[in-house]
Amino acid sequence: MTQDKKPGFFKRLAEALFEEEPDPTPVVRSTKPAAPQAEAPPPGGEPAPGLDMAFDTDEAAQISARLSGLHDEDGRVPIKTAPVDWDFDADFGTVAQAEKATDMAVSQVVFAAKLQEVLEKGEKGSAGKLQLLNLDEIKREAGDRWEQMAEKAQAIAEQVIRHRLAPSDIVAPYDDHSFIVLFAELTEEQARLKAAAIAREVRQRLLGELGVKDNGWVKAFVTDIVTLQQAGADLPPEEAILAWDRAFEDEEDCAPALGGPGPGTVDAEVQSRLGEVGVSYRPTFMVPKGVVGIYTTHIIRLDALNRILSGPAAYPANDAAVTFEMDRAAVKRAIEQVRAALKAGQRPGLVHIGVHTGSLVTHSSGLIVDMFRVLPPEFRRFFIVGINAQSHGTPMAKVMEAVAAVQPFCRTVTVQVSPDFTDFDRLARAKISAAGIDLEEPEVGDITPTRLTKEILPFCKAAAKAGLHSYLYGIKRREIAKAAREAGFTYLNGSAVIPVSGQPLIAQSA
Repeated sequence: MTQDKKPGFFKRLAEALFEEEPDPTPVVRSTKPAAPQAEAPPPGGEPAPGLDMAFDTDEAAQISARLSGLHDEDGRVPIKTAPVDWDFDADFGTVAQAEKATDMAVSQVVFAAKLQEVLEKGEKGSAGKLQLLNLDEIKREAGDRWEQMAEKAQAIAEQVIRHRLAPSDIVAPYDDHSFIVLFAELTEEQARLKAAAIAREVRQRLLGELGVKDNGWVKAFVTDIVTLQQAGADLPPEEAILAWDRAFEDEEDCAPALGGPGPGTVDAEVQSRLGEVGVSYRPTFMVPKGVVGIYTTHIIRLDALNRILSGPAAYPANDAAVTFEMDRAAVKRAIEQVRAALKAGQRPGLVHIGVHTGSLVTHSSGLIVDMFRVLPPEFRRFFIVGINAQSHGTPMAKVMEAVAAVQPFCRTVTVQVSPDFTDFDRLARAKISAAGIDLEEPEVGDITPTRLTKEILPFCKAAAKAGLHSYLYGIKRREIAKAAREAGFTYLNGSAVIPVSGQPLIAQSA
């Protein structure tokens, strides 16, 4: 018995989308074929392109092969758009609307295939992240105007999203007011920056073009691909997207609205220079104890050129206002994460928060000090304030002023200085617990074997002579880490020691 050949992948997709036929109309729709037949070419030319030809043929073949296990008993692909409150006859009555629904479903299939591809590769250092950009609140605010606004709002959101995407990223619409984005090569904190930037830019565009007031209607959420994989495991794409949507419910909005009263207000001009700021942590090895018990804040920033910068390189030169906002963001994020860990019954480590001298005593008018001051005494013990005086030209009198201001409201204070620093006795008299160097600071430059031997390694001995501990941060080469440990540095971190972490949590022993 001869078995009928199954129609093409995208033709079967169209059938699954429009399997309930209304009365005949001029609308283009697919019907279930009894048997495939060759189509005669139109007079004087090649066959007219069908639905399959609307997409890249190589990509279609790859997706069809990956999703071959999704066919039902009739040979069709059981994929539909995500559930929406639309009536078929009323809303799918035109070719454009039908094509839009088909494109949405295909985007979701492509998205699912790309997610699976990222998971299968599992390359070290490549962490896929997913983000939902939610316009639900705008829809409710607009009321009867939403139908006229929806298409333009969706176009604005999609333009902004695509502008921010890397070539390896992919976006799929969930419905007419939300999207899911796969950041295939970003860490969770980096994806959080992109998501926040997208949400903020969409809000600004909606304000300017649609006149929607900014009440934080646009929200952005990020979670890791493992969570999404588990949420959508073994589900067809339309059900997986619903499961992924639920997986974001417990996530914190990573792009809260700016403005309003209080210390969280950021001037619009400063915000444009600032971009988006996030915080990760460098797990710090405590050499005498042989354990990791301290997590040092490590700033990351998405700047106006859509570049992700990290560590000291993320701070702009000669911009005290932006530096202050970055330092404040680090303090705020660290406090929030320690509080959340304790609430969840987790075990946070001590958090070493780097803050520039000017942010504490010159630019902030005491705002950062107040962030520690309001904490309960038992909560303050989790925080070590690291005053950054490594930049040349920072007056030591200002450093001492900063120490005196914040010292009563944290566990202890450290000072980050340049490799040629010598006045350790003054730090000891101020009851500083440790002095150190961050090798990522631009002013340090390349560490040659000669510099390491003559300038860096003797630093810890001079500190110890004054009764201070010493640290060397930002170590990128194993030979430097080994030499620093043997020389007597108390605390070490950097990519050559332990990779950056997204949470300041102590690993639990098995």
